[in-house]
Amino acid sequence: MDADLVKHLVHAAAVLNSIGCLPATDGNFSVRSGSRKAIVTRKGLEKRSLSRADLIEVDIDDVQPHEASSEWKLHRELYLARHDVNAILHVHAPELAVFVAAGKIPDVKLLMEAEMTLGRIAMIPYAEPGTSKVGELAVKHGANCGVLLLERHGVVAVGTSISEALHRIERAEFLARVQLRMKLL
Repeated sequence: MDADLVKHLVHAAAVLNSIGCLPATDGNFSVRSGSRKAIVTRKGLEKRSLSRADLIEVDIDDVQPHEASSEWKLHRELYLARHDVNAILHVHAPELAVFVAAGKIPDVKLLMEAEMTLGRIAMIPYAEPGTSKVGELAVKHGANCGVLLLERHGVVAVGTSISEALHRIERAEFLARVQLRMKLL
């Protein structure tokens, strides 16, 4: 496995844990490691103290590699459909979870930085987690989007790099926090 990619995934997990986006064993990450390969988190583990041992390299053509995250099919569908995507972070960000539960999308026009860097945020209709249907719906409804809200199931950020996907989650979570706090005024 590429040591730099592993280091960036471990760093992303630490950042996401520090902002409360990784409760229990929720969430999964992956990054392209070649034209037909990806490094992905193993299934059923806590991501808050992610290490190299918690990651495996898989063939993108493999529908369900042994030990890969149960959400690998979501990652796989996005990689196959979107050549602009090199990294995928699926988390359960608390402020964005409020929007997901309410079936609403944060308004990117509230903050210039969000509008410039996030573009459109998509709401992806519900499909049973771990199925190819989640990925198919993400591709269909989230084309050209950097942040996808999965109905009843968390948030996915994609990017050309792990850093870009991480920044999208951080920015979208900040936007959601601001919009929720505006209700207090």
